[in-house]
Amino acid sequence: MTNTMQKARRACIWLALAMAGAALVACSSPMEASVAGADRAAVQKCLAEGSTWDKDNVRITEGYCAKGTPAQCVAVGGQWQRVCMMGTLACVKPYADAGKVCSDGSQCAGRRCLMAPGASHHTVPQSGHCIANDNPCYFGINLQNGQPVPTAVAD
Repeated sequence: MTNTMQKARRACIWLALAMAGAALVACSSPMEASVAGADRAAVQKCLAEGSTWDKDNVRITEGYCAKGTPAQCVAVGGQWQRVCMMGTLACVKPYADAGKVCSDGSQCAGRRCLMAPGASHHTVPQSGHCIANDNPCYFGINLQNGQPVPTAVAD
């Protein structure tokens, strides 16, 4: 076999491999394309549970299972959005008493009474307002019996 024929044969083999690869990509399902690199069993389990596989999180690049779906969230009056520093997806639902004047979390549906912005820590007792929604990373200084108390943030 001449050198030219060997080169032609190699070129045909590479062309055939490239076409086979393109055919495989074209035949892959949308889920396969959307979870490249993710554990397919984990994705399928997540979707079977009625949850959402989030592959677009910039901090959790391998993807993760977010509880619920946007449609389920809207159906209960919530907003499907990214929360906390990790930017995970969650259904954030408003509280009916959002903004109500309070001095203790026991007076609020969300169990958190936030100190008014700009209020002095030394003014006691003081009133604040009930937290607006169930965002797990809602930031603010809590009031307990009209007194500011140390506040932990979920992030």
